[in-house]
Amino acid sequence: MKQVVLSLFILLLSACASTNWSARNYQDEFTDQKTCRVVYGTDFGKGMVKGLGGIHYYPFIENGTDGVVFGVHNDYKVPVGDVQIRIDRNDFFAISQSETPLRLSSSSHEIDMSYMKGIEGVDAEAMQKSMNASMENVQKMSSPYTATTGEKAEKIVDQLRVGKVLKMRIIGFGVNSVASTTGEYALGEDIKQALASCGI
Repeated sequence: MKQVVLSLFILLLSACASTNWSARNYQDEFTDQKTCRVVYGTDFGKGMVKGLGGIHYYPFIENGTDGVVFGVHNDYKVPVGDVQIRIDRNDFFAISQSETPLRLSSSSHEIDMSYMKGIEGVDAEAMQKSMNASMENVQKMSSPYTATTGEKAEKIVDQLRVGKVLKMRIIGFGVNSVASTTGEYALGEDIKQALASCGI
């Protein structure tokens, strides 16, 4: 009886640990905007891993309004920070919070500086531009995503199609600091199929 229970326990653990790449379709419930995202892992597996404690990070690829996006998110919706990724023995890519598309930011805030117009010696337009830039940076820094678009994202996807292993490092307080987190994600036919399903 003990052997049967042990076998079932091992099967359950292996099912929880087995993760793969799949395509998921999302639709915004207010704007009806649709996106297709390639994600790593299953909801069940992620739930089990989350139950073990700590913050866990997951890569994703998206075909969105701003083209192909490669990014990283976590299971607690806290800021990710800067990220380094490497596929096989290729050169690594550094992805900064500042590259993250604003639509993936935590919130959208605007500060109206129009009341400064007409005040002598004050350049209200320059102040508004400066405040807008500052608010964009705050939004990106507090985002539960770190992502890149354009040519860098496309190069990453090209390597993912033919690669075997994706390595990812979340930068803590400087590279290789105690707060840095590193993980590995297997690549294979499942990611190719998921990318094709999303038209990437």
